[in-house]
Amino acid sequence: MNSARLLLPLLLVAGAAHAQVDAGRQVSDTPAEKRYVSPTEVIGPYTPAVQAGRFLFVSGQIALDPKTGQMVKGDIETETLQVLANLRTVLRAAGYDSADVVSATVYLTDMNMYARVNRVYAGFFPEGKYPARVAVQVSALPRQANVEIAVVGYK
Repeated sequence: MNSARLLLPLLLVAGAAHAQVDAGRQVSDTPAEKRYVSPTEVIGPYTPAVQAGRFLFVSGQIALDPKTGQMVKGDIETETLQVLANLRTVLRAAGYDSADVVSATVYLTDMNMYARVNRVYAGFFPEGKYPARVAVQVSALPRQANVEIAVVGYK
């Protein structure tokens, strides 16, 4: 117990000395620049993409036709193709492309459609350079969409 009483003040002094050295270090307090990318009309209070430094955070895209603002009709493959086309539009508007995508989140209203979505999704990315991915089933998506995909890019 006596050694603990002697050791504690020494640790506190050593910690304080270390903190003083750290306090004198130059640290940039300038946050990474943010840029808001909005190449198309949106259906709510959000931005299609936000670039923060070298990262690009792309909001989830559904199968809205950008010309009409209406959902694309058809099977899950057709819907997924439109989602990926919408993602490509946002990525390109920010100077990114599918090869820059490092993470994707896929939302499905029916996990039984996963394999069909996956076949279309695979063709969007360079072979063997697929992003990290999460796929989850949800009870509903905006505009009765069956699939929504959000991505993160990095350059």
